[in-house]
Amino acid sequence: MVGPRRFLRALAATWALSAGLVLAAPVSAPAAPADAAGVADGRTATATAARDDSSLRVTITSMTPGSLPATGDIEVTGTVTNRTDDTWRDIKLYVVDGTVIDGDVPAEPLRTPGQLAKAMTTADDEVVGSRITEPNVDVAELAPKASADYRIVVPASAIKADRTGVYWFAVHALGISDSVPYDKVADGRARTFLPYVPTRFDATPVKVSVVVPLTRSVRYAANGSLEDERAWIRDLDGGRLDRVLDLVGAAPGPVTWLVDPALVDAVAHLAAGNKPRSLGPSVSGGGGPTEEPSEEPSADAEPVAESEGAQVAARWLDRLGTALDGNEVLTLPYGDVDVAATLDRDPDLLAVSLAQRSAALEALGVDTRPVLASPNGYLDAAGIRAAEPGTRVLVSDKMFGTKAPVVADADGHRLLVASSGASQGSPGPGSSLTAVGIRQRVLAEAALRVVRSDREPLIAVVPSSWDLDDAGAFWDGLDAPWIDLTTVSGVEAATTPVDVPVDDLDYPEWQAGRELGPLTVDGVADLVRAGDTLQSLLVDNTGIGGTVTEEALTGLSYRVRLDQVAARAATARSRDWVDERLGAVKIDAPNGVTLASDQGTFVVTLANTLDHRVVVSVRARSDDGIDVTSPKRVVLAPDARETVRLTTRTTDSSVHNVELMVTDEAGTPLGSTSDLRIRSTQVGGVIWIIIGVGVGVLFVAIAVRLARRVAAARRGEPGAGRRLTRIRARNRAKGERSHPVEAT
Repeated sequence: MVGPRRFLRALAATWALSAGLVLAAPVSAPAAPADAAGVADGRTATATAARDDSSLRVTITSMTPGSLPATGDIEVTGTVTNRTDDTWRDIKLYVVDGTVIDGDVPAEPLRTPGQLAKAMTTADDEVVGSRITEPNVDVAELAPKASADYRIVVPASAIKADRTGVYWFAVHALGISDSVPYDKVADGRARTFLPYVPTRFDATPVKVSVVVPLTRSVRYAANGSLEDERAWIRDLDGGRLDRVLDLVGAAPGPVTWLVDPALVDAVAHLAAGNKPRSLGPSVSGGGGPTEEPSEEPSADAEPVAESEGAQVAARWLDRLGTALDGNEVLTLPYGDVDVAATLDRDPDLLAVSLAQRSAALEALGVDTRPVLASPNGYLDAAGIRAAEPGTRVLVSDKMFGTKAPVVADADGHRLLVASSGASQGSPGPGSSLTAVGIRQRVLAEAALRVVRSDREPLIAVVPSSWDLDDAGAFWDGLDAPWIDLTTVSGVEAATTPVDVPVDDLDYPEWQAGRELGPLTVDGVADLVRAGDTLQSLLVDNTGIGGTVTEEALTGLSYRVRLDQVAARAATARSRDWVDERLGAVKIDAPNGVTLASDQGTFVVTLANTLDHRVVVSVRARSDDGIDVTSPKRVVLAPDARETVRLTTRTTDSSVHNVELMVTDEAGTPLGSTSDLRIRSTQVGGVIWIIIGVGVGVLFVAIAVRLARRVAAARRGEPGAGRRLTRIRARNRAKGERSHPVEAT
C-alpha cells in the first residue's frame, strides 16, 4: 500500500507537470509559486529574467550610492544595446524619478514586503515615475546589435523624496529608426528600487547578514575521478567559483558562508591530480587511499609537471582559505543532500551525510558550524526535527504566515529565517539578478525594517543563479550608515526568538513533489554499502569505504533534482566499478562430493586476482539436512591461490545442492559463487549395527541346530544310529582314529 505522504508527493509531481512548470519563467508569471521555477544549479528558484521585447536594451551596471543621500549626486552607469536590424539615431537616456508621477503628483513609497513583491510583477510599460530631462546622455547613432556605454549624474536634490521607504528608480532610452518615429514612449527601460532613509535613523542601524552559498554540482566518474575536468577549470579560473571569492573579498564587513563540504573536497581531489580511486595501502593521516609509495626519485630525475587542473585547483584553495578567514562558515550536510527525501527513504544515510567531514576544509584551519538548509528555504517538519543539538536550520520566510520572525524556536530547534524577497533582485524588464538589482533589493528590504519601530535584522541569501557579474558594484551601496553588516550568528544574538510549532510551518505539496525519488536514494545507499564491503575485503586499505561514501553522497544533492536519470546512471557506473573488484576473489569447487559417512571434508580453491591482500570467508547456502562449515578468516596474498578445507555433516543420505559464496568476514557476499552436489552413503554406525545383528542371528541358528541334534540322539530317533555308522565309516576310510559314541 502506498503511504499517504508518498501519494501526495506523486500527486504534486503530476500537478507540477500538468501546470507546465519550467526551469526559467518570467517573474510576472502568476500561474505558479515563485519557488516552482528552478534554475540551473537548483539552489534558488527565483526567475532570473523577465521578458524584454524592447528595441533598445538598457542595463544598469552601477549606481552610487545605493540609497538616496541627503546631499550630493547619484551616479548611474550602464549600457544601451540596439537589438534590431535597423540603425537607431538620436538616442537620449534619462533618469526616471519614482517619487513623482507626471511631473508633479507625489508617489507613495513602498513600505511593506507585499508592496515590494507586487512591484516585481509591474508591467514593463506601466508609468512608475517622471523623467528628469536634465541631465541626459545622447547617443548619436547605434548600429544593429551594437552597444554603447552611458553615464548619468543626477543631483540628489532633483529627487523629491519626503517619506521613509522605497521608491522606483529607472533609466529610459528614446530614439528613432527607419521604422520607429520619435515619440515620448520609451524604446528601452531598466528599473530598480531606490530606498530613502533620513539621517535621523542612522543612530540605530539595521543588522544585515549576507549569506553566500558555495555550492556546485559534483559528479564523479566510475573510477572515482571528477567528471568534466575542463568545466571545473573554467569555473575555478574566471568562472563562478572564482568570482564568488572576489565577491567575499570585496565585502566591507563580515559575511556568512554556506558551504557544501563535498565541493571543497572535490577541488582538493582535482588539486591532487584528479586520480582514480586506489585500492593500495592507506597513508596514515591522509585523506583517503592512495597508490603505494614509489621509490624515491633520483636527484637528476625530471620533476613531474602538475596538470593545469591541479594548478588551478591549488590556487583556488589558497584563495578560499583567505576568503573564509575572518568570516562565519556554515557547513551543509555533506553533498548538500536533499534532506527531506533522504530522511524519508533512508534516515541512516542522512545521518552519514551529517557526520561526514571535509578533510580539505579542515586542512584550511577554519572554524565551522553545521546547518540544515535547502535551495528554496523549505524544509519539512521531519527534516527540522532531524537537526542535532547545535545545528541551526536556515529556512525561508515563506514557511511562515503573513509575519515571519527572524529567529524562531520550533520544538527546540533554532530556525534562522531568510528573506525570500532579498534574493529576488529588482523588477524587469531584463535580468532581475544583477549586482545592482540584487543589492538594491537587499537595501529595499532593509529600508522596510527601518520603517518599523522594531528594526528587526535581515538575513539575505545571495542567489546561486546570479553569475556574480560585478562584485564591487554589489558592495558599493551596502556601506550605508543605516546598515550594520554582520553574520548570521550576529543576527541570532541580537534577536529574541519566537516560539513556533514545527507542524504549523508550511511545506507545500509542490515542493514535496520535487524531492528525489526512491530509486535515486536507494542507488546511493547501495553504493555506500558496497564501498564499505570493499574496504572490509582489503587488508591494507582503511580509506576506500569513506572515499566511495563521499562520492556517493553527491548523488543526493538538491541539484540532482534537475536530472535524476543522469545522476542514477553515474551512481550505477560507480557501483559496477566496486562490484567488479568485489568479485575479483574467485572460488572453485568440485562438481560433486560423496561422503563415506554422515560427515567429512572436501577442498575448494580461492583465487585472489587483485594486486592487493584480501581477507575473505566462505559461506554455504543449501537445503535442510546438511551443514557446511569453513574457516572464518582466509587471508590471500596478491594474485595468489589457496586451498581451503570445508567440513560437512549430514543427517540423511539424500543428494544436497549446495551454493558456496565468497564473503567478507561479516558474511556479506562479494559476488563469486560455485555450485556442487553433496551425497552421504551413511555407512558409519548403521552398517555396524546391521553386521552385529547378522552375526548374532548366525550364532543363534548354529546353537539351535546343535541342540536339536543332541536331543534327537538321546531319544533314539530313527536315523540317529545310521548317521553314527556313516561317520565311523568315513573315519576308517580316511585312516583316522575312530571315536565311538555310546548310545544312550
